[in-house]
Amino acid sequence: TKEDFDALVALVLASKRKPPEALFASGFGDWHARARLGHFLAMQEIGKTQEARELFCSVLDEDVDEGNSEDIEEKVFALQRLSEIEHAAKEHEDALAHINLAIELAEETDYLYKFILRGELWAARWNILHAMGRAAEAEAECDERIAAYEDIPLSLVGSEMCIETDSYLYYGYRFKAQLAAERGVVLVAKDYMHMALHEMEIPAEYEDALEKAFSATHENASWILNEIDRATPRPELLAWDI
Repeated sequence: TKEDFDALVALVLASKRKPPEALFASGFGDWHARARLGHFLAMQEIGKTQEARELFCSVLDEDVDEGNSEDIEEKVFALQRLSEIEHAAKEHEDALAHINLAIELAEETDYLYKFILRGELWAARWNILHAMGRAAEAEAECDERIAAYEDIPLSLVGSEMCIETDSYLYYGYRFKAQLAAERGVVLVAKDYMHMALHEMEIPAEYEDALEKAFSATHENASWILNEIDRATPRPELLAWDI
């Protein structure tokens, strides 16, 4: 209800996050404000996951302005976060349905979004499929996505559009590394992560930590991948060509 919305806005405004009140000024009737409130409520320190989920569900049938990349991105982000909440609750059918909607909406245009990465959306789908016991299907999709994009930089060299950072390939190779780690093949997992990081522009200050993470000689592949992730810059903070 509007009363619930207003009370939750007051809760978020009084939290340590202290978001600008203008984010919610359009009120309960605006799906954008509901989605923004949902993102804050879902944060661990606020912990209102059920309320966040209800707010995200309330935007499912809302229309977006197809000529406005920010409008599309805001709905995609809400769908992505809803899917994450459902995945964490092991409600995988719902999680899969909502990440599929996010992918479909994100890929209807060729906009370069500010913080949504198409490759990350696909990786979320693959991880959900994996959790549902459909790892082979997920890996086949991943291989198809890699095959579709791995030759694009070479084909466009010298043209007006030269792709050097590709989120499809970064998240595709990263998913392949995760599968290799599960199979206990450390060197293969490391190789895939090298390939993944090749698709990302790594600031110089991260190089030493990454080298240290890759230099681990033990056989705990999952631990090594976790250390590599910890040493990697946050993908959403970097510039991507795709």
